This record gives sequence, C-alpha cells and structure tokens, in this order.
Amino acid sequence: MRKNAALVIAVAVIWAGGSAPATSAEPQTYCKFASEVNLSPGLSVKPTSGTFSSDGENGRVECDGPARGIHPVGPGTLGVMGRYGTKDPDTCFAGEGEGRFSFTFPTAQGPGKRSNVFTFSFSLVGGPSGGFQGDGFGGSFDDVRPENGDCLVNPVTKVAIQGHGTITRQ
Repeated sequence: MRKNAALVIAVAVIWAGGSAPATSAEPQTYCKFASEVNLSPGLSVKPTSGTFSSDGENGRVECDGPARGIHPVGPGTLGVMGRYGTKDPDTCFAGEGEGRFSFTFPTAQGPGKRSNVFTFSFSLVGGPSGGFQGDGFGGSFDDVRPENGDCLVNPVTKVAIQGHGTITRQ
C-alpha cells in the first residue's frame, strides 16, 4: 500500500504546475517534492471525508527553473492543506479532493513565497497513485507511503508523499 489516497491529497497540495499548454514565450519548469501529510479522520476501507495538512511548510521542493516568477537559488519549503472526499466519501482505494499549497524558495533578493489552489485524485491500492492539477501546473504522485495506519485495521492518518510536477504558466 505504498500508494495512498492521503499521499495524493498531500502532494496535490504542493505544486503550482498545470494542465494549460505552454506557449513559446513561457518555458516549462520541472519540480519535484516530498512532504508528510496528516489526515483527519483518516482513510480506510470505510468511506470518509476529512481534512489534510502538512502543518506548515515542512516539505521540500526543488525546481529546475522559475517557479511562478520566483528564481530559486536552492531548494525550498512546501506546505499543503485541504479537504478530501469533497465529491463523495473516499477510501484507501480511491478518492479526490481540493487544497492549497504554499512554497518558499531562497532567491538572490530574499525569500520568495507563492500559494495556489489545486485539485487531486488518488488510488492507494491496485492502481496508479494519482495526480494533481491547478491553474498552469500539474503532476503525479510517485510514492505515497502510510506513516500511521494500515487502511484495514487502523485508518491511515499520516502519509509520506513524493511526486513531481510541471509549471506550464508562470
């Protein structure tokens, strides 16, 4: 169960990459991220709706170019928060939700901060781990690992997520 619904939620959170096609005037930026995300009440085989949060910018994000107008000089921090089971209650097997991510990168001029909203979908068991999208960005969850819980006996209340995304509009 390395791919968890919770992870999808958490990660979706992270990026500002999108589904809009890039134009020749705007280069695409590739980013990767990792974060731990808390889920309440958690995901299991019993359908639920709830919230997720990284409890601040405790994750890590790296980009190979500009990120929403910020020109990073090193890795940044990432945070996510939002809701899962927004269309109908979710399980460890499949779900969806919406959230907000924020990130801060070091720049030559000092810290550069941005925030944006995203939607996501996930499958923790048996299928692709899921992905996320927002205005001018999108991506996938590469690894979603339960840190607390097992989906069957105990709800998953914390996940570790790794993923990647592309910013297609600055």
